[in-house]
Amino acid sequence: MLTYAIGFVQDVQLACFAVVLTWMAFEDRDNRSLRWLACGYLAGFGGAVLDLGGHWLPHLLTRGLFMEAPIVGYGCFYTSIAIFVRRGERGRWIPGLCVAASLPFFLAWSLSGSLDRSATLQDFCLALVTALTVALLLTTADRDTRWPRRVMAGFLAVYSLVEFARVAVYLLTHRMPGAVAPWVEDSSGIVYVVSCSVLPLAFIWMMNARLLLHLSRLSMIDPLTEILNRRGLEAAAEAELARYARHGRDFAVAVLDLDFFKQLNDQFGHAGGDAVLAGFSNFLRTVIREVDIVGRFGGEEFVLFFPDTGRGEAQAAIERLRAALNGRTFPVGSRQARVTASFGITVSAGRPGLTWDVLQHEADLALYAAKRGGRNIARFHDETVTTETPALYSVFARS
Repeated sequence: MLTYAIGFVQDVQLACFAVVLTWMAFEDRDNRSLRWLACGYLAGFGGAVLDLGGHWLPHLLTRGLFMEAPIVGYGCFYTSIAIFVRRGERGRWIPGLCVAASLPFFLAWSLSGSLDRSATLQDFCLALVTALTVALLLTTADRDTRWPRRVMAGFLAVYSLVEFARVAVYLLTHRMPGAVAPWVEDSSGIVYVVSCSVLPLAFIWMMNARLLLHLSRLSMIDPLTEILNRRGLEAAAEAELARYARHGRDFAVAVLDLDFFKQLNDQFGHAGGDAVLAGFSNFLRTVIREVDIVGRFGGEEFVLFFPDTGRGEAQAAIERLRAALNGRTFPVGSRQARVTASFGITVSAGRPGLTWDVLQHEADLALYAAKRGGRNIARFHDETVTTETPALYSVFARS
């Protein structure tokens, strides 16, 4: 009675999730992983229909194709995971081989009445496919979806072990688990029902985790220049300050402002100004190191972080950038625009208790001094400066 009740609950779950996931896949047609997941549950639902119609349908269907439905379903689930984590798609031949190789046996045994063999072969194929899926989930280096992947892998690992246990019982006793090992039969029934509902929920959790992180990252990116915005810069600054407090390695912060940008907007229009800002952002990314961080603070003002950088290294880096900018033009339609920039720089210089507000204020004071000094120059903020008496000094000659 328990086995039949479990089977009925599982069939109902398969039907419900097949409808929901198919509708989700229809609404999100570009989501290939969701589409394969829906196909897996549709295969399971097809098997449930064959199961419920066992008294009226031919044995080739109810005892042959019916045995294939779970294997096809879990094969689709493996493919769905492989697409989602962007690896393992070449391994799809293993579930496909299980389906193709087992079908002739299922059809032949459905006519000869060897149902125990069919069930054991099905158990083995399911154990193999789910074990393969567990390996894929646990070997994927994706921190964004780590916890849902682990939950999913845990349930699939239990499922796989139960399936292998069923195979082992039959090979050792030549009898089905329900006759000689009821605890295996009951465990498998419970695992079937739980996995049927947990797997799609864990998959949706995994999609949601990736989506939330993607939205969080988008909220830190400036849409025009595709570099960090003010919020992203604040997060980067906090991370750099945390590393500085932990390891004591100096870093530099530079605030730069494009000179006479209002005149450029008047000459080329705001669309032209936007084109220059986007081109300038791409230029910045090509001249800084891979470990350096660049962001747009607002308008034509940009911020650069130079990790593990002292005063001399920051001076050399900014001078290279400034010199490269002087020889660069940016296309605006059929015309070319030239821009220069003024720089204000500050360095941690081993000082304790630094905050992003302090560093930003120091770099801004240095930038204002560069503007007053004639533009297209860089100035450092003296570490002994106070807000009332800004002691600033030029490190580059005006070009």
